[in-house]
Amino acid sequence: MCGIFGNIGRLRESDMKVAEEMLCHRGPDGQVYKTYEPNVHLFHARLSIVDIAGGTQPMEEEGLSIIFNGEIYNHQELRDQFSLNGRSHSDTETILLLYQKLGLGMLKHLEGMFALALYDQSQGKLHLIRDRAGKKPLYFSKTPENIYFGSEQNVLQKVLRPSIRLSAMATYLQTGMVYGEGTPFKGIYELKPGHRLEIDVKSGTISEQKEWWSIVPFYENGIRISEEEAMEELDYRLKRAVKRRIESSDLEVGCFLSGGIDSGIVTAMATEVKPGLRTFTVKFSDEYDESPIARKVAAHLGTSHQELNVSYDHLLQDFEKIVNAYGEPFVDDSQIPSYYVAREARKHLTVIVNGDGGDELFGGYRRYVPYANSLLTNKGVRVLSKLVSPLLPAPGNKMSLYNYAYRLAKLNSLERYEQYLSASTDLLLDGSVPFKVKPEDALERKIRSIYSKNLSGLQKIMLADFETILPYILLKKIDISSMQNSLEGRSPFLSKDILEFAPSLPDVLKVKGSTTKLVLRKLAAKYLPAGNEKLPKRGFEVPIIGMVEHTLQPILQDYLHSSDCLYKDVLEVSFVEKLLNNKITMSRDKRAKLLFGLLTMEIWYRNQKAVKAMPVVH
Repeated sequence: MCGIFGNIGRLRESDMKVAEEMLCHRGPDGQVYKTYEPNVHLFHARLSIVDIAGGTQPMEEEGLSIIFNGEIYNHQELRDQFSLNGRSHSDTETILLLYQKLGLGMLKHLEGMFALALYDQSQGKLHLIRDRAGKKPLYFSKTPENIYFGSEQNVLQKVLRPSIRLSAMATYLQTGMVYGEGTPFKGIYELKPGHRLEIDVKSGTISEQKEWWSIVPFYENGIRISEEEAMEELDYRLKRAVKRRIESSDLEVGCFLSGGIDSGIVTAMATEVKPGLRTFTVKFSDEYDESPIARKVAAHLGTSHQELNVSYDHLLQDFEKIVNAYGEPFVDDSQIPSYYVAREARKHLTVIVNGDGGDELFGGYRRYVPYANSLLTNKGVRVLSKLVSPLLPAPGNKMSLYNYAYRLAKLNSLERYEQYLSASTDLLLDGSVPFKVKPEDALERKIRSIYSKNLSGLQKIMLADFETILPYILLKKIDISSMQNSLEGRSPFLSKDILEFAPSLPDVLKVKGSTTKLVLRKLAAKYLPAGNEKLPKRGFEVPIIGMVEHTLQPILQDYLHSSDCLYKDVLEVSFVEKLLNNKITMSRDKRAKLLFGLLTMEIWYRNQKAVKAMPVVH
C-alpha cells in the first residue's frame, strides 16, 4: 500500500516536493519520481510489503509505466493462468504483464484493492483506475496547463490552491458526506469506485468516468440457494479470500480480533493458513470492553493474542491532526478510535486483516430489520406514523427500545430519499434548517435511482449503503486512519469473490425476523466458541456526547466562535448559536453529532487557509 501522485504537462519541482512531503506517511520506505516522454511525470511513495527488493515504482515494461497503490492478492495465480513471465514477483509487474496480454480487459481478473495510473506510451493514453468497492482513493484535476492526480486531496489542494465550494459544504452538513465525483474543492474530482478514465497525454483531454464494474447486476440476478448450500459456498469463497490476504505479503500479517463475529470468522480462517498468528484486540478506557470476548475467541483458536490499551487522554492535542488528515470535513466520530487503533497496531505489524464489509454485504445493521420485514411499506402504518411521529418526544438513550420505536415511526413518515438519510447519515435533513446555500442533489439522485429499481426494500437500502456510505465514509475512514500510521488493512469481505456472491443471496439468509446477517451467524457457529454467533453487533461506541460537551469544549468554543467561520457562509448564524446554547429541541446525541460535524469543518477550513487564503464559491 502506497501513495501516488502524477502530473501531465509542465513539471514544477515544487509539485514533487509537495508530493514527497505530504505522501511520505503512505510510503515511508522510499519516494521516487520519473519523467516519461512527452510530458508525463509519475511519483510513488512506497510502503514495501510484496517483493521488497524488486517492487520499486514507477515500474516500466516495454512502453508501459505504472504507479500503483494497493495489493493484487491473486497475482501469482494470474501469472500461472496467463503464462506471464516477469523479472520480479511483484504484483505491480503482474498488472503490466496482464495489460500487455489483455489490455483493459485485465480488470475483471484483478482481485484486490487498487488505485493506479498506467501510462501506455504507444497509445499516448494514461489510464486512472479504481477498485470495485473503493478501498483505495484517487483524485484528479485539470488546469489550463496541467493535469494532476493523487492519492489524497491534501496534496492536490496544496499544489493547486483551489476555491472551496459552499454547495458541497451545505451537502456535507445535510447528509454527512460529499457524494460522487465532486469534492469540497472547485476543480478537484474523485474517481468513483469501480470506475476508470482515460487521459490523452498530448491533447490533455480527459474522458468521462466509465464504470468498469458494478454490484447492481448481482442484486438484480439473485440465486436460489438453501441455507446449507449458501454456508458451504460462503465458507469456500471467504477462506480463499483470507488465504490470499495472509499469503500475499513478504511481511508478517496479523488480524484485528474484536468481539464481533465478522473478525472472529476471518481470524479462524486465517489460523488455518497460519497457525498461531498474532491477533490484536483494542481496549478503550471507560468504554464498552470487548476484550474478554476476544480473549476467549483467541484461546479457542490458539492465536498469539495481545490487548492494546488505548485512551483518549491526549485527544485534545491530537484531534486537529486526526481531522486534517482527511483533506475534507469528515463527520464520522469513529475516526478518533480508528486513528488510535491503527497507531497502536503499527507498533507491532505493518499488515493487518480485518472484518470490514461484513455488515454492508450480509445485513448486519439493526436499521435493516424493518426493511427486511416490510415494516416501512404498510400503508396503514405509514399514515399513522405521519400523524404520530411529530408528537413523540426525542429519546434520551439511543440504545433503548423506545428509541427504536421512535426511529421506526419517523422513518415511516418519510419518503424515499429522506427516509434513507434519516435511517443512516443525516445531520440537517430537516427542511426548516436555514441553509444560505442550496445543498447539491447528486446523492439524492443516486438514492432515488436505487429506490426505483425492481428490488426488495432490504436490497435497496443495502445497495444504497454500498454505493454511498461504504466508499464515501467507512472506507475513506479506514484508508486515512490506517495510512496516517503507515499501516495496511486488508478486508476479505470486500474480495471479488464475496462482492459477486453476497448480493445474490436471498434476503432471508441475511435478515430473518430480528436476526441480522443470518448466514454469517450460521458460519460463526462452525468456527467460534458456542454462543458467540448470537452476540449483537457492537462497533466503536464513541462517547461523542462527553467529547463534545467536555473534552473538546476548548477547541469547539475557539473554532465556532471565530470571526471568520465557514459555517456563516452556509447556515444562518442564529441557528448555530441556538445549537451551541442548547436552545434547539433534539436529542443530546444528535446535537453532539452536529457540533462535531461543524467543528471538523471549521478545523479543515482553517487548515486550508493556513496553506493560502482560500476563496469560496457558490
